Amino acid sequence: SRRFFSAFWFGEFAEANKWYDQSLTFPSMKMPKIQLIYHTFYRGIIAYQMYRDGEGEEWLDEGKKALDRMEVWSKKASKAIFENKLYLLEAEHYASNCNIVAAKESYELSAKSARDHGVVHEQGLAYELYGKFLSSVSELDASDWFERAHGCYIQWGAAAKAAQLRNDYNLGVPDESTSATFDLNLGSIKHSRDEDGGLI
Repeated sequence: SRRFFSAFWFGEFAEANKWYDQSLTFPSMKMPKIQLIYHTFYRGIIAYQMYRDGEGEEWLDEGKKALDRMEVWSKKASKAIFENKLYLLEAEHYASNCNIVAAKESYELSAKSARDHGVVHEQGLAYELYGKFLSSVSELDASDWFERAHGCYIQWGAAAKAAQLRNDYNLGVPDESTSATFDLNLGSIKHSRDEDGGLI
């Protein structure tokens, strides 16, 4: 994973070993390669976005396949690896099926999970996709979420991505030379989830 290689090359071997150990929490014969995990995650997001862009019903099916696979994996491994990804694919699924309340809940859960596990780029992705969804249903607070995404991308060091977001959505945020961050207190949000993470 990115974290493993980053920690390894910067000589943070204990941190690298931690991420390696997490990958071993799967049953040995059912453990997906880290590349497959990310491939499935990104493929699911692409599929749901393509569906909502009017590219065909088959994309909704592709997105659901990715969601189903992530649900299976999430039951066998660390929350740090899968939880925020599963919530984000759920959010995209609900958004694609016009379930506004459930979509909002899952976007917020994804962002909180990513933040709690220190996955700042995926926290930014959850914020960004939430902003896009809110824009699509004409909600006025979409820019707030884009600003939070911008802050995450700055923190991640992805200045070009942050600049793209600022320009695409005319955000009133400092340019990418300023390390501005935006936080949302998601810790107090309560959701109607059962113990297995499913919607009640």
